[in-house]
Amino acid sequence: MLVLVLLLLTCTGVVSAFASSNDNADKKPLETVIVMPGDTLWEIASEHKPQGKDIRKYIDSIRRVNGKHVSSIQAGEVLVLPN
Repeated sequence: MLVLVLLLLTCTGVVSAFASSNDNADKKPLETVIVMPGDTLWEIASEHKPQGKDIRKYIDSIRRVNGKHVSSIQAGEVLVLPN
């Protein structure tokens, strides 16, 4: 019985490991940017937003990805930029 349980746990772990590795292969790594003195979210978004995307929606995406509730940013802060 113990062998059966161990086998079941091992197989489940192997299957989930393969499943999660396939998910990560399709995703691009997220780009980051270090905020410099005087930078604004608008400037950062306009330099990095995907072509054709509304800048206001992209700024909102940056805020959500980084867990920010306001648009203020500080020099030295590292922001993750969504795709």
